[in-house]
Amino acid sequence: MRKLAIVLTVLAALSFFGGVWRTFLGRLVVGTSFLGVSAEAYWRGATGLLLLAIVLLMLDRSQTR
Repeated sequence: MRKLAIVLTVLAALSFFGGVWRTFLGRLVVGTSFLGVSAEAYWRGATGLLLLAIVLLMLDRSQTR
């Protein structure tokens, strides 16, 4: 489960940077779209993925004790 948590954390980081790209660079360059989703959706997704990774790590820790 630890590898899954690492994968989820990497996906959360990519999602966060997608939101940053959409917010700052999407307004500077006209016509730039990152999958047609608003920046808030990327940040919410990043938060959800990080919370899921934390829960998986906590479950893994409780099973080993």
